[in-house]
Amino acid sequence: MREVFDVLVIGAGPGGTQAAVSAAHQMRHVLLLDASKVSRRRGRAYWSKTVKIEDAPVFAGITGAQFAKALQGWTVGQPERTIRRGGEERMAGIRRADGFALDLERLDDRTFELTYATEALSRDGQVGATTTARGRTVVVASGFEDGWPDIETNDSAARMYRKYQLVYRYAGNSRGWHLCIRCDGHLHVDEHLAVVGVGDYIFEVVQGAQDFTDRITVLTNGRPHGMSPQVLAALRERGTELDEGKIEAHIGQGLNLLGFRMADGRELFFDGFFVDEGLKANDEFLHRFDVAHADDGLLRCSADHEVLDSSGEPIPGLWAAGDIVAGERNLIASAFASGQDAGLEASDSLRRWAAPAEIGTGDLPPHAD
Repeated sequence: MREVFDVLVIGAGPGGTQAAVSAAHQMRHVLLLDASKVSRRRGRAYWSKTVKIEDAPVFAGITGAQFAKALQGWTVGQPERTIRRGGEERMAGIRRADGFALDLERLDDRTFELTYATEALSRDGQVGATTTARGRTVVVASGFEDGWPDIETNDSAARMYRKYQLVYRYAGNSRGWHLCIRCDGHLHVDEHLAVVGVGDYIFEVVQGAQDFTDRITVLTNGRPHGMSPQVLAALRERGTELDEGKIEAHIGQGLNLLGFRMADGRELFFDGFFVDEGLKANDEFLHRFDVAHADDGLLRCSADHEVLDSSGEPIPGLWAAGDIVAGERNLIASAFASGQDAGLEASDSLRRWAAPAEIGTGDLPPHAD
């Protein structure tokens, strides 16, 4: 018979790693799928190349590259091993696999089948060798892709790492692009910040930036600002500048981003650069399921991190953790918390017997004599 894991965890960031560790700690057999070598995608947690991550529990004070290694090392504490339960031998622990999720299918009420690529995708996104794995439950922790401004990018390239190759040269240091004002705002206290984006949601970045500085400029990169009258009035009332000029190119020195050259010939210089161009969940492999997405494009989940369908009902056997979950802060600590919740809930769902129905209802049966 084919091997069937207790839990398939798709994504090996902080949320997915925590889910795998939590499930394995409950003696479940877990397959942890890491897409980084195959897809070349990197989540926000790994971006920091020179600035240390200071607010991540357990792994504080390390850079993104070190954080990735620390997460991988963490899973070593839950190795695959044989245990005995109910007079039978079965497997427990974590097996890591390099792979990019392509398709998830429900074979029956008790089994999912995951198809994933096992070798690096070609530069135009073509898939080579693939394989499959089966599991009784699934935790989706594949994160999201951030939208990026159209500045010095190669739009003909299909893969994200190619399309944004020149933007990435500035990412991951204090004088480069930032995506999270909560994470990186402290690097630019009392400095002049550029915020690139449009629409009312960009005001959330401006609102968060007030904790660090009063000098903020919103750049729309040649687009109408798209803000409602109320938000535009609030922006101007707080002294935030609005520039609707087109950004033509970066102005940089080494790995430091210094400013922008505008299409009208102006050169604008800032101390920090934040961007919010929207999000896209990495959930293409869930196309067989009627998953519900929130307004921000992320997965709607229950309080127990069960993935919800379009009617608001949980999809049996399917949980989500980390940045892909709608309505949660996109922070490492939040990803750990949701990962633990999803991993434990998936593990608990596999128990052979449940508590009597009376327990927890306030109508407990009397003790036997």
